[in-house]
Amino acid sequence: MSHRPEDVRNVALVGAGGAGKTTLTEAALFLSKAIARKGTVEDGNTVSDFDPDEKERRQSVSASVVHGTWNNARVQLIDAPGAADFVGEPTAAMCAVETVAIAVTAKDGVGVTARRRFHDAGKLGLVRVVVLTKIDQENIDHAALTASLQANFGEHVIPLNFPDQFGPGVTRIYNVFAEDLPEEVKPRAMELRKQVTEAVVECDDALIEKYFSEGAVTKEELFHAFPKAIRTGHIVPVLHTSSAKEMGARQFLDFVVNETPSPAEGVVRAAKKPDGSAADPDPKGPFAAQVFKIVVDPHVGKVAFLRVWSGHLASKSSFVVARSGKTERIGDLLEVQGKDLKPVASAQAGDIVAVTKVDDIHVGDTVTDGHAGFVFDPIPFPRAQVTLAVEPKNRADEAKLIPELSKLHEADPTFVPERDPATHEFVIRGVSSLHLDVTLKRLARKKVEVVTKPPTVPYRETVSIKGQGEHRHKKQSGGRGQFAEVHLKLEPLPRGTGFEFVDAVIGGTIPRQFIPAVEKGVRDVLPHGVVAGYPFTDVRAIVHFGKFHDVDSDEFSFKLAAGLAFKAAVEASRPILLEPIMDVEIEIPSRFMGEISGDLNSRRGRIVGMDTEGDLTKIHAQVPLPEMLNYSTELRSITAGEGEFRADLARYDRVPPPLDEQVIAKHKKEREAAAAHGHH
Repeated sequence: MSHRPEDVRNVALVGAGGAGKTTLTEAALFLSKAIARKGTVEDGNTVSDFDPDEKERRQSVSASVVHGTWNNARVQLIDAPGAADFVGEPTAAMCAVETVAIAVTAKDGVGVTARRRFHDAGKLGLVRVVVLTKIDQENIDHAALTASLQANFGEHVIPLNFPDQFGPGVTRIYNVFAEDLPEEVKPRAMELRKQVTEAVVECDDALIEKYFSEGAVTKEELFHAFPKAIRTGHIVPVLHTSSAKEMGARQFLDFVVNETPSPAEGVVRAAKKPDGSAADPDPKGPFAAQVFKIVVDPHVGKVAFLRVWSGHLASKSSFVVARSGKTERIGDLLEVQGKDLKPVASAQAGDIVAVTKVDDIHVGDTVTDGHAGFVFDPIPFPRAQVTLAVEPKNRADEAKLIPELSKLHEADPTFVPERDPATHEFVIRGVSSLHLDVTLKRLARKKVEVVTKPPTVPYRETVSIKGQGEHRHKKQSGGRGQFAEVHLKLEPLPRGTGFEFVDAVIGGTIPRQFIPAVEKGVRDVLPHGVVAGYPFTDVRAIVHFGKFHDVDSDEFSFKLAAGLAFKAAVEASRPILLEPIMDVEIEIPSRFMGEISGDLNSRRGRIVGMDTEGDLTKIHAQVPLPEMLNYSTELRSITAGEGEFRADLARYDRVPPPLDEQVIAKHKKEREAAAAHGHH
């Protein structure tokens, strides 16, 4: 690619679904002559929405990369989906750019998605710009819109251009600093000009001083300070667009080229040296890039998208994958335009290119020429919160299931297939039910059919009081017999302690050499439980007495007797069920507070704290896991998709009666059904 890093601009377009990101991308491509005619989301013929799921849903499902040339600069846009279900995509896109444009519809104002992306971009130290879309729609309340922008993004949000009016009558968008403005819009321009000036001078001590003593600064001084002000967040510019009226896309491109940082001067992706200290990748340094996206294409195989942060990479050369330490040969470097890939000779700092046929490469991987001496920070993907148990529909699908699920995970790290260590079920985890639904559709297209069901809750069993039990095992049938007698006492232990075994045998009533067999006999019962088939925990088993036979006693007999003595002792110690209690953090628009707390009560939840920031409330609660299985769907429906939550295991607690009896009865029924099934 024959352009200098100074002439490149990388921008991620983020914001809520339906905010017009794909349409703005299409307009930018058309203006920069990268395409001959504009497609529309409704017709499913845009450059950036090409996936079958996207055409079917008329919304973006994955981030796509496009590029065009504007005023001699190469502009690379990443159009990221807005739906909360695919939040991994904008997260990765923001880790590949210097600038983030947050699209907000003028009529709706700032929703939770735009607010979250705004904060995420801030955490990454990126330049942020707000693009107000659809300014030609009816009933736009300009005062409410301004209030919404400032409440959510802070008072540094200031328009750099403005329309002559909002609504279907809009005819022009004016630049705040334009010279030849009509009289009727001058007062508005002067007011905004003053706001911009005050925000910009704040980032430079000498300028502030001059501004306050002289009451003005020159246009040159202002434009000179602007890049620093926008980089430090002293100003978050607002631009206006209307795709229906073909307005604002040109100003958007002008702004990107003239005012946003190039890879030579922008914030560089955070990286760490092997000792954990921060590295500062230099665009002129040795080659280093990060994989921010992987697509598994049916024809080409695995396509890895790289953002080059420093140095230079030639086509048909090789690089080192830092994670594995392996040197990988690469074929052509590919320039990306939506779904089209075109070979290029080389890539350098600022470029976004794709490589194919490198098998051992994952999203987030750092690739270098072996001399960089650092790795980029991992991409901060959100954790999967919705879980389904899956099994293949038939035998033929069994062998294909895990390899195909792994491919889906490679392309989307927020989708996690794994065997649950607690229940041994095979589960898939995702951001939301819709996210899992779309992923399973992709699986079905690969001709792999699965059956899904809610995951098994990993209950535990324990005892509530001290008790004891014994068992004598005796078998006599020609030749050598079997004999062992074991007496056990049980004591409940504090939650989370696990299992303790104590040998308190005196006087050799059980010979030394058989004590390990007794312990093994008890330990063999623990994973399968006694009451309802769940692992047994938080108990101390004390072997204190027994009997043996000189000839007939052996390890096998003591192991058997100990297991049955343990079961008898459990029955005598009032066994109870424990359920996982989750620490839950829920973030919602404050107006849903009443409904959410009512819903948490109905789930046996307990609210332990609350924080409010702007119009968002964070609720801290503790909720039993069995009540959380469909929570994602419920939260989404109460908050119209604006709520988010995360849950972590806090501890185990007793299942309150009569719920415990229901769980035990259900387990018994399943066991009988399984036995009957195995019988036939």
